[in-house]
Amino acid sequence: MANTNETLRNLLNKIATEHKYEKPEIIINEIFSGGANYTSKLYTVIVREENKDDLHLFAKVAATREVFRKDMPINPYKAEQFVYTKLAKIYASLEEEYEVPKEHRLYFTKFYGFDPTEYHETLVLENLLAHGYGPHNRLCSVNWEYASSAIGDLAKMHALSFAFSKQYPEEFKKTLASLKLDWEEFRSMKVLFQKTINVALENVKVEYKEALEKFLRNQELPFLMHIPIRKTAIVHGDFRGDNLLNRVQEDGKVDIKIVDLQCLHGGTPVTDIIYFIFSGTDEEFRAKYYDRLLDHYYTELSAAMMRLNLDPEETYSREDFEYELKKRLPYGLSLAVLMLPLITIDRKDVPEVDEILDMNAIEVDKISNVYADRLNGVVNDFVKWGILNS
Repeated sequence: MANTNETLRNLLNKIATEHKYEKPEIIINEIFSGGANYTSKLYTVIVREENKDDLHLFAKVAATREVFRKDMPINPYKAEQFVYTKLAKIYASLEEEYEVPKEHRLYFTKFYGFDPTEYHETLVLENLLAHGYGPHNRLCSVNWEYASSAIGDLAKMHALSFAFSKQYPEEFKKTLASLKLDWEEFRSMKVLFQKTINVALENVKVEYKEALEKFLRNQELPFLMHIPIRKTAIVHGDFRGDNLLNRVQEDGKVDIKIVDLQCLHGGTPVTDIIYFIFSGTDEEFRAKYYDRLLDHYYTELSAAMMRLNLDPEETYSREDFEYELKKRLPYGLSLAVLMLPLITIDRKDVPEVDEILDMNAIEVDKISNVYADRLNGVVNDFVKWGILNS
C-alpha cells in the first residue's frame, strides 16, 4: 500500500505541475466501489491552490496480485492506457474528418496521466462525479431512458470501430493484436463458474432446476461468446451499469458516460448488448422493452455508420446483427448465472479488492434478496424463447 500511495502521489504531483499548480494542496480520498470493481482501488482527488480553480480528478490504482493477473485474459491497465492515449484520438479524428455533429460524437473522459509501474499501474482521469454524474444502483433494473441512452452510445462505439477498420485496415489489425484476449485464461475461471452454477441451482425454481443444470453442463464458459462471428469490432467487453456513469438532464433525458474501458477487445458487437441486458435489466423491463431495445440499437448503429460514410448494408446489416444475436443469445443465460451473484451482492458482503488472491477465490454464496428474482426472471425468459427446454 505504501508503494501504491507513493506511485499515486508522484503522478498527481506531475499532473499538478503540468497544469501550473506551484504549491498545491492535493486531497486524496479512497472510495469504495461496493462490488463494482475487483481489480483496482479507486480515489477521488482535488488539486487545490489559492487563486486557482480546483482540479477534480479520479484515480484508478491496480490492486491485483500476480496470481490474480494470471487468471485474467487481458492486461486491463495496459488496455485502458491504450484506449485513452491512442484509440480515443483515432476515433476523434474520424469524427472530425466526417464532420460528425458534436451531439452524435462518442465522449471519452478527459485523460490526465498514467504510470505503468507493474502491480501499481495508475490511471488518472477527470472526476465526473464532481460534475453531477453517478453510478446506477445495480440492485435495481435500469429504465428505458437509461437503457436507450446507454445503447445509443454503444452503437456509436461500434460504428467508430467499423470506420476504423475500413479506413485504416492495417492499423486496425495491429490494434486487435494489442487488445487480444487469451481465451485459455478464461478456462481458468471454471472453479468460479462452478460456484455460481451451484448457487443458481439452489435458487432457481424447482420446475426448471433439471433443465438449467443440463443446459449449464453442456454450455461453454460464457466469456467465450466474445469470439467473433461475421464481423469483428472493437467491443467494450464489460458493458454494464457498473462501468457507466449517468446524469439526468432537466428534460428527463439520461446522459451516459462510458468510464471503464479495461476490457476492450476484438469481438462480436452483440455480446455488449447481451452483457447490458442480462446484467442490468429485470424480467419486467425485458417484457416491455427487449425487442424495442434491439431495434433501437440497430437504428442508432445504422445512423452512426452513415454519419461516418459507411453503408450499413455492406458493413453490418440487420441480417448480420440478427444472425449473430441468435448465435450468441444462449450465452446470456450462462452469463447471468456467472455475473448476477457478483452484481447483486450486498455492499456489506463485498470483499476489499486486495483481499482477493485469485479469480477463483471470489466468494459468491453471500447473495442478496435481489438475486433469486433476477435469476429466475432470466430463466423464465429463456424458457419463453425456447432456448431452455423445461
